[in-house]
Amino acid sequence: MPAMSNAGGEKLKSNLKACGLLDAAEEISDGMYRMTWGSATVVCIIRGTAVVAIAPMFEALPKKNVGDFCERILHLNSEMGGTASFAIQSDGTVVLQSGRSVTGLDPNELKLLLNTVGKFADDYDDILDKEFYQ
Repeated sequence: MPAMSNAGGEKLKSNLKACGLLDAAEEISDGMYRMTWGSATVVCIIRGTAVVAIAPMFEALPKKNVGDFCERILHLNSEMGGTASFAIQSDGTVVLQSGRSVTGLDPNELKLLLNTVGKFADDYDDILDKEFYQ
Protein backbone atom coordinates (compact mmCIF):
# COMPACT_ATOMS: atom_id res chain seq x y z
CA MET A 1 0.00 0.00 0.00
CA PRO A 2 1.27 3.47 -0.72
CA ALA A 3 2.20 5.68 2.17
CA MET A 4 -0.59 7.78 3.60
CA SER A 5 -0.18 11.38 4.60
CA ASN A 6 -0.27 12.06 8.31
CA ALA A 7 -3.09 14.58 7.71
CA GLY A 8 -5.37 11.77 6.50
CA GLY A 9 -4.54 9.66 9.53
CA GLU A 10 -5.20 12.53 11.90
CA LYS A 11 -8.53 13.33 10.21
CA LEU A 12 -9.61 9.70 10.50
CA LYS A 13 -8.56 9.52 14.15
CA SER A 14 -10.41 12.73 15.03
CA ASN A 15 -13.57 11.54 13.24
CA LEU A 16 -13.40 8.15 14.97
CA LYS A 17 -13.08 9.93 18.31
CA ALA A 18 -15.94 12.34 17.55
CA CYS A 19 -18.31 9.54 16.53
CA GLY A 20 -17.46 7.42 19.59
CA LEU A 21 -15.67 4.59 17.79
CA LEU A 22 -12.04 5.34 18.60
CA ASP A 23 -12.07 3.34 21.84
CA ALA A 24 -13.32 0.29 19.91
CA ALA A 25 -10.72 0.75 17.16
CA GLU A 26 -7.26 -0.77 17.14
CA GLU A 27 -4.66 1.23 15.23
CA ILE A 28 -2.85 -1.40 13.13
CA SER A 29 -0.54 1.01 11.36
CA ASP A 30 -0.22 4.76 11.01
CA GLY A 31 -3.75 5.96 10.36
CA MET A 32 -5.21 2.48 9.68
CA TYR A 33 -7.77 1.14 12.15
CA ARG A 34 -9.39 -2.24 12.70
CA MET A 35 -12.74 -2.77 14.41
CA THR A 36 -14.95 -5.79 14.96
CA TRP A 37 -18.68 -6.27 14.52
CA GLY A 38 -19.66 -9.70 15.81
CA SER A 39 -17.64 -12.17 13.76
CA ALA A 40 -16.59 -9.56 11.16
CA THR A 41 -13.54 -7.33 11.05
CA VAL A 42 -13.53 -3.94 9.32
CA VAL A 43 -10.39 -2.04 8.38
CA CYS A 44 -10.70 1.71 7.80
CA ILE A 45 -8.18 4.06 6.23
CA ILE A 46 -8.01 7.33 4.34
CA ARG A 47 -6.25 6.95 1.00
CA GLY A 48 -5.75 10.10 -1.00
CA THR A 49 -9.12 11.82 -1.14
CA ALA A 50 -11.22 8.82 -0.04
CA VAL A 51 -12.07 7.07 3.18
CA VAL A 52 -12.45 3.32 2.70
CA ALA A 53 -13.90 0.63 4.94
CA ILE A 54 -13.08 -2.96 3.98
CA ALA A 55 -14.25 -6.17 5.64
CA PRO A 56 -12.24 -9.19 4.48
CA MET A 57 -14.78 -11.99 4.09
CA PHE A 58 -13.09 -15.01 2.50
CA GLU A 59 -9.50 -15.69 1.48
CA ALA A 60 -10.59 -17.19 -1.84
CA LEU A 61 -13.62 -18.00 -3.94
CA PRO A 62 -15.38 -21.21 -2.92
CA LYS A 63 -14.00 -24.39 -4.48
CA LYS A 64 -17.45 -25.39 -5.80
CA ASN A 65 -20.32 -23.42 -7.32
CA VAL A 66 -18.23 -20.32 -8.06
CA GLY A 67 -20.79 -19.04 -10.58
CA ASP A 68 -23.61 -19.41 -8.06
CA PHE A 69 -21.49 -17.64 -5.43
CA CYS A 70 -20.75 -14.71 -7.75
CA GLU A 71 -24.41 -14.46 -8.70
CA ARG A 72 -25.37 -14.50 -5.01
CA ILE A 73 -23.00 -11.68 -4.03
CA LEU A 74 -24.19 -9.59 -6.98
CA HIS A 75 -27.76 -10.02 -5.76
CA LEU A 76 -26.67 -9.08 -2.25
CA ASN A 77 -25.01 -5.95 -3.66
CA SER A 78 -28.36 -4.86 -5.04
CA GLU A 79 -30.08 -5.54 -1.71
CA MET A 80 -27.59 -3.28 0.10
CA GLY A 81 -28.75 -0.37 -2.04
CA GLY A 82 -25.29 0.97 -2.85
CA THR A 83 -24.29 1.43 0.79
CA ALA A 84 -21.67 -1.35 0.55
CA SER A 85 -20.67 -3.91 -2.05
CA PHE A 86 -18.89 -7.21 -2.37
CA ALA A 87 -15.73 -7.30 -4.45
CA ILE A 88 -13.18 -9.88 -5.48
CA GLN A 89 -9.70 -8.43 -5.12
CA SER A 90 -6.85 -9.20 -7.51
CA ASP A 91 -5.45 -11.82 -5.10
CA GLY A 92 -8.84 -13.62 -5.01
CA THR A 93 -9.88 -12.35 -1.59
CA VAL A 94 -13.61 -11.66 -1.25
CA VAL A 95 -14.32 -8.43 0.63
CA LEU A 96 -17.23 -6.22 1.53
CA GLN A 97 -16.35 -2.58 1.05
CA SER A 98 -17.60 0.95 1.02
CA GLY A 99 -15.99 4.31 0.53
CA ARG A 100 -16.63 7.95 -0.10
CA SER A 101 -14.84 11.22 -0.54
CA VAL A 102 -13.18 12.70 2.53
CA THR A 103 -14.47 16.11 1.45
CA GLY A 104 -17.35 17.01 3.72
CA LEU A 105 -17.03 13.82 5.77
CA ASP A 106 -18.40 14.32 9.24
CA PRO A 107 -18.16 11.91 12.19
CA ASN A 108 -21.76 10.71 11.82
CA GLU A 109 -21.19 9.79 8.17
CA LEU A 110 -18.03 7.90 9.08
CA LYS A 111 -19.91 6.03 11.80
CA LEU A 112 -22.69 5.14 9.35
CA LEU A 113 -20.15 3.93 6.75
CA LEU A 114 -18.36 1.72 9.30
CA ASN A 115 -21.56 0.42 10.90
CA THR A 116 -23.00 -0.44 7.49
CA VAL A 117 -19.96 -2.43 6.39
CA GLY A 118 -19.61 -4.04 9.81
CA LYS A 119 -23.26 -5.05 10.13
CA PHE A 120 -23.56 -6.44 6.59
CA ALA A 121 -20.23 -8.28 6.91
CA ASP A 122 -21.31 -9.79 10.23
CA ASP A 123 -24.65 -10.89 8.74
CA TYR A 124 -23.36 -12.25 5.46
CA ASP A 125 -20.11 -13.96 6.53
CA ASP A 126 -22.03 -16.74 8.28
CA ILE A 127 -24.72 -16.99 5.60
CA LEU A 128 -22.27 -17.24 2.71
CA ASP A 129 -19.99 -19.58 4.65
CA LYS A 130 -22.89 -22.03 5.19
CA GLU A 131 -24.11 -21.75 1.60
CA PHE A 132 -20.77 -22.05 -0.22
CA TYR A 133 -17.82 -22.95 2.01
CA GLN A 134 -19.04 -25.80 4.21
